[in-house]
Amino acid sequence: MVISILAGGLGNQLFQYSFGFRLACQLQTPLRLERHLLDSRLLARVRQYTARQYELDVFGIEQREASLADTLGGLGKALIPGFSAIFLRENAQTSLDVITPNISDVVCLGYWQSDSYFQPVSAALRNQLIFRKPVSEQTRRIADSIRAHSNATFVHIRRGDYVSNATANQHHGVCDVSYYRQAVKSLRDQVANAHLFVFSDDQAWVRQELANVLGSATFIDHNKTTDSWQDMYLMSLCRHGIVANSSFSWWGAWLNGETNRIVIAPKQWFANQPIANERITPTYWHRL
Repeated sequence: MVISILAGGLGNQLFQYSFGFRLACQLQTPLRLERHLLDSRLLARVRQYTARQYELDVFGIEQREASLADTLGGLGKALIPGFSAIFLRENAQTSLDVITPNISDVVCLGYWQSDSYFQPVSAALRNQLIFRKPVSEQTRRIADSIRAHSNATFVHIRRGDYVSNATANQHHGVCDVSYYRQAVKSLRDQVANAHLFVFSDDQAWVRQELANVLGSATFIDHNKTTDSWQDMYLMSLCRHGIVANSSFSWWGAWLNGETNRIVIAPKQWFANQPIANERITPTYWHRL
């Protein structure tokens, strides 16, 4: 089997699922999702990570969980010569050339934040990654408004733990006002009648710092905590998008499968990983 070890929020879990799904299809073997690391509040405190929970249940995918015995068994096989099992940990030198048909078990650890990792199965993924949970009445009304605008454009401003958590801030940094000023100008230069739908975990900051940039936009701030996935759903309905350096809005843009559209993303995605900056955004997105 292929075991994908989950960590991080919904966007990162989608990357990890998608990569595991690609390998499972390639090897024609089941995919299991390992949640023990995700659910470890102790790890969140020790590593100063933001505590998360399993969120892929909002999609119509097979929710097949790996047991701890499955994971430990797969890791054990990968470390013992003679077993047809491998342990894949993502880094700049990770090569998928080691995946051959005679491999029986794969354990994957990493974020796998690039569509190149799952490009061969992207069509099948789009058929799977359909939101299945019912949305709130307020979300439904906004969805109707998005559908009514032929050039609806989402703008995502991610702050939250990128500002409050020193580890996250050092790793990611924050997209500043100048990025959004350039992105909105670029979008409006290309799309005359765009209407902006603004998503953020800090709308007070957005209204104070970006009001003159965003103009008569629609601000969405009702989806909190376990309902935050509904923001991703609404983003996916927008024809165009301006994403933050966040896997959450990355997927909000990717899940809209239209081809004739504009997606603007920051060139500097990570503060301290220049190689990852180059590979995280799809080639057809515009980077600023």
